[in-house]
Amino acid sequence: MNVKERQNWLVVVALFVTLFLVFGSGYNTASVFFTPVLRYFGWSRARMSSLQTALALTAGMSVPLAGWLLDRVQARAVIGVGIVLAACGFLMAGRARSFDAMLSAYILLGLGIGAGTLLPCSLVVANAFSDQRGRALGLTMAGTTIGGMIMAPVSNYIIEQGGWRAGYIILAVPMLLIALPMVLLLVRTEPQRAAQLARDEESSALAGLGVAEALRARSFWMIAAAQFCFAFAVTGGSLHTIPFLIVIGYTPTRAALVFSVTMGLAAIGKIMLGLAAERTGSRAALAATLVLIALGQILLLGARNPAMLLAYAAVYGLSSGAPLALIPLQIAESLGLKRFGSLSGLAGVFTTIGAGTGPVFAGFLFDATSSYRTAFELFALILILGGCAALACVPLPSAVAAPSVTVVGA
Repeated sequence: MNVKERQNWLVVVALFVTLFLVFGSGYNTASVFFTPVLRYFGWSRARMSSLQTALALTAGMSVPLAGWLLDRVQARAVIGVGIVLAACGFLMAGRARSFDAMLSAYILLGLGIGAGTLLPCSLVVANAFSDQRGRALGLTMAGTTIGGMIMAPVSNYIIEQGGWRAGYIILAVPMLLIALPMVLLLVRTEPQRAAQLARDEESSALAGLGVAEALRARSFWMIAAAQFCFAFAVTGGSLHTIPFLIVIGYTPTRAALVFSVTMGLAAIGKIMLGLAAERTGSRAALAATLVLIALGQILLLGARNPAMLLAYAAVYGLSSGAPLALIPLQIAESLGLKRFGSLSGLAGVFTTIGAGTGPVFAGFLFDATSSYRTAFELFALILILGGCAALACVPLPSAVAAPSVTVVGA
């Protein structure tokens, strides 16, 4: 392994830690906070769910801007600002006394997550690796679910000992003291287009489709559809998993443990399916993964039976996080790297719509029916449709295929 390769793997470490602390704490612990905050304020489940909707919409709306910036400025600057915003959002949530104050905190948290996590991290890794891109993305994106695995029980413990306000505040501290310094020290990248031009004088741009060309391609819209289905079902299902388990008789501690196990398995699944995608292609891997998530969602409905709960944790856990690694691979394979940041941002709008509507949809159905069954069944159906959309993508034509080696550096 040469110096440049070692530097690139150090970038993976820094981005893994960022996703662990910012996305893992800021997004994947929402289900843990749901019931204690709900009980404190006495809101309906739909209103409580709307906080996650606000977070998702804000994060999604910031993604196109982040994608545009990432084509022009260093990724560490965009990620660093995102980390600070996310931490400030958590600090505000810990002091909130009203719905408006909590809503403002979640909006700020959404801005931070949108700017500092999935898109910039996937862009940096996609450009830093070629032959090992699948495993590098899998390892990086495992930070989101390993973060959820560790921080969900940690959050639950803090809430039990000091209350939900202490939970929000304590989770903000490592974002500022650990993630931010690591990004500033290790992630030293040039803007995507400028870096490639400096390395390859014979090329006038990165290989792949331009924005206008991609918007006329079927693959872009199929990727967008798959992203919507994934975000709608998984965001909605994940937020309501712990509340569902509490409703059917599990203690908050046991429910948080189940959630933690699924997060841990999701990290393994990202790596496994990232490696599989290097052999089978991202299209087949993504489609199969979405169908497995649908199966897991159905198994959850039988969670009163411990065997069904165990099966849910295994199936849903191993599959639910993998699309975060597979979708960037699909974009690179079907649309190329020429406008990876901008196209990821545009496709991310559909993730925003899905993540914004899924949680409140499930909350509304529970308020109307006193049951999560209808919501979870519809989530499974939508995930299967997303798998069909993934299969409808086509590889990038060889004439504009991405170069075999594209290294950003650390």
